[in-house]
Amino acid sequence: MGVKRVTKKFLKYLIPIFLVLLIIPFTDRRAHKRKENPFGSEQVRCAIRLGDYGKLSRGYLAGYHYEMLKTFIGSIGDSACIFIGEEGLPYADSLLKDSLDILVIPRKEYADTAGLQIWSLGDTNVVWVMRDSPNLNSEYAHWLIDLNGSSLHSSAQERFFNGFNPYRKHSERNREIISPYDGLLRKAAEKLGWDWKMLAALVWTESKFRIDTRSPRGASGLMQVMPATARIYGVTDLLDPEENIKAGTALLARLQRLYSDVAADRDEMTKITLAAYNAGPGRIADCIRLARAQGVDPSTWSNLCSVIPLMSQEADSLAGQDVLYGPFKGKETMAFVKAVLNQYDIFRGLPPRFRMTVDTLETESGDFPPDEDFAEMILMAADSLQRDSLSLEPGIVVKEEEKKETPTEQPTGHGQSSKGLSGR
Repeated sequence: MGVKRVTKKFLKYLIPIFLVLLIIPFTDRRAHKRKENPFGSEQVRCAIRLGDYGKLSRGYLAGYHYEMLKTFIGSIGDSACIFIGEEGLPYADSLLKDSLDILVIPRKEYADTAGLQIWSLGDTNVVWVMRDSPNLNSEYAHWLIDLNGSSLHSSAQERFFNGFNPYRKHSERNREIISPYDGLLRKAAEKLGWDWKMLAALVWTESKFRIDTRSPRGASGLMQVMPATARIYGVTDLLDPEENIKAGTALLARLQRLYSDVAADRDEMTKITLAAYNAGPGRIADCIRLARAQGVDPSTWSNLCSVIPLMSQEADSLAGQDVLYGPFKGKETMAFVKAVLNQYDIFRGLPPRFRMTVDTLETESGDFPPDEDFAEMILMAADSLQRDSLSLEPGIVVKEEEKKETPTEQPTGHGQSSKGLSGR
């Protein structure tokens, strides 16, 4: 009986161990198999082309699909090259020719094509188009099963569709969420020494939290960073929210250092920094020199605003007053600072401090624009996106050829030409 009892106990513990040993090789093989890149390219090349469908009233769609693409591609242990697609380019041909791997487009724009397969993340109005491949289909299906109902996906849906968005109607607003990137903004603001809601207000004013925002002058992404500025701070992918915020806040930190000895206090330093972020430090250095020449204390933003109208004079009238960069209207820069401060108040649950008019690219009493077309106009306002990098240090004259190069440089948003990826 003693032997039987020992044998019974032995088998009781041995059988589960035996079963585990049988299962581990199987799961290891499956995991290893799923880590293989089903696309067959060094990087998974993705284009997001939402066009008019990507309006704010539908949420932050480009940012949402960018994040989901990163998640999917990360699940197979690969890296991604994601860019905003241009209108009119034959991306379906690029998929078939293996020069593009994933295309994100509105469902209505997809025409059934042999050799291609479409998938959706729940919203069937936007689809991912890929080559029709058994391995790829299986990989995506497994990932989608894991994604649906996961906390990761629930969090993403909350951040991109239920946070602050005055253009999105009939959504359940989560008032604890300001942007899809609150976590990134909190960390960046802490390094900067700012209230993170001030940084969020700046980002909203620049891009309305849209990663696909581009200006005619070449600024792009959440903080509307110029490519030349990004290179200074070692950033190559301005479409990436984390990288864009890294470059933008690095520039803000440098600007703060420039005005730390000029501004009367920290609040004034923040206002002058915002103005320099908008107009360029060279312009603000001109304003400071002109204020001193006029006997005006340059330590407050309101004092600098009092001399800005003088900056619109002809260049000959400004000669001898240490104005290095010529006439500067400054109206849009003053409106920009007011817009950021108003938005900061709104994010803190306070009434906006300034009364804004359509002339300053906002509606009265800090209310929001009546429609998205007006919002698009604000994003494309010429002066508010003019960041010329007219000298990173006050008093240093930029060479003439550098002045010419910076504004004309075209954005890529992903480190290389999207046209090249299309095979055209």
